Amino acid sequence: VMGYNIGCSYQKTVNSSSISTKAHSNHHHFIVNSFHGHAHNHQCQLWFHPLYQHGLSLEDLKTCKHIFSGSNAVAPVIFHASYFHWLQFINLHFQQWDSDRYLELMLTIIDDLSLTVKEFKLVLNISDGDFKHWNMEELEFLESLTEEREGDIEAMIYVDALQSLAKAK
Repeated sequence: VMGYNIGCSYQKTVNSSSISTKAHSNHHHFIVNSFHGHAHNHQCQLWFHPLYQHGLSLEDLKTCKHIFSGSNAVAPVIFHASYFHWLQFINLHFQQWDSDRYLELMLTIIDDLSLTVKEFKLVLNISDGDFKHWNMEELEFLESLTEEREGDIEAMIYVDALQSLAKAK
C-alpha cells in the first residue's frame, strides 16, 4: 500500500501500464491520504480512502510530512551554523522526535495493559490486596529457608555433572 495525494489517479495509471501485472502480483496498491477531497468523488473514497482499507486504522498517511514539517523549526537555529553544528542540531531534533514517539507509544501500551489487568482481575476475582498477600507469602517462604534442602543440593550436583560431561565431549 502506498499513500499519495492523487493515489486514485496513480492506481489507474499503473493498472493501464506495462507494469500492471507486476504491481498486481506484488499486491501493490495506491491509496489517497485521509484528507483527500471528499467532494472529489465518493466512489474514489470507497476504493482509495484509508478509512476503508483493512489494517490502516487511524493512519492519515502523512507521517513523513509531519516529521519533516516539525524539523522546519530547526532551520532558524542552524541557518548560520557550521556543518558540524548543523548535523548536531538535526540529529538532536530527530532523537527528541523518537523519544516523544516512544513516550506516546509507551503511554498507549500502559493504558491498554491497565485495561487488560482490570479485566484479568475481574475474571479471576482477585484484587490488588491478593498480589500484596502473595508477595508476602513468597517473602516469608524465602526467609524461612535457612539452609538448602537435600533435593536441591543433589539436583545442583547432577546439573554440574551434566555440564562437565558436555565440556568433556
